[in-house]
Amino acid sequence: MVPGTDPALADEYVLFSAHHDHLGVVAPVDGDSIINGADDNVTACAAILAIGRAFVKNPGRRPALFVWHGTEEKGYGGSVWFANNPTVPEGSIVAVLNADMIARNHPDSAAILGMLPPHRNSSELVDMALLANDAVAGFALDTLWDQPDHREGFFFRSDHRPYAQVGIPVIFYTSLLHSTYHTVDDETELLDWDKLLRMTRWMYATGWQVAQADKRPSIDEGWTYSR
Repeated sequence: MVPGTDPALADEYVLFSAHHDHLGVVAPVDGDSIINGADDNVTACAAILAIGRAFVKNPGRRPALFVWHGTEEKGYGGSVWFANNPTVPEGSIVAVLNADMIARNHPDSAAILGMLPPHRNSSELVDMALLANDAVAGFALDTLWDQPDHREGFFFRSDHRPYAQVGIPVIFYTSLLHSTYHTVDDETELLDWDKLLRMTRWMYATGWQVAQADKRPSIDEGWTYSR
């Protein structure tokens, strides 16, 4: 946790989220049995570490939490636990910015899931993310995977989901699935380092807006979690 600078906002936390687990050891493929998970999800773990360092150097008005969840690949145990048993007072987490797989596919395309209804639970948080993208990242946003009828149901497959279920504004940064997803070939040699940097800056710039805003982002009127 990085404390904020405004005593009036000391109990309002911006949460940056990633998961650090993967599937481990599997049947060998060409002699390799270890799923290292370079994109899924070392990329996001590194991103929020960098964002944390930035907040230490220059804290926002609100404090920031940096949470590396376990067991995402085994049923979201870490995020389910933290969403329901936070280390800060209940109701004090004002937004969750989650990242999962952020350094593959086309260099100029990315996505935030939770941008479109019915997944979107905070238009104010989405607007902050869109402003941040325009300011520091410039990605063409892929909205296809956020459609409610997309076959992958990808909005429901990362650690922001338990926070949405308890009524916290969420968004999910991702560069989406690829051919080495959940295989032994998800290696660092395939990562797009420039894209990872842009994704990290985008996430940071969004969280900075949340940290600095006079008002916490609100849940959209009438929104309920459903799948």
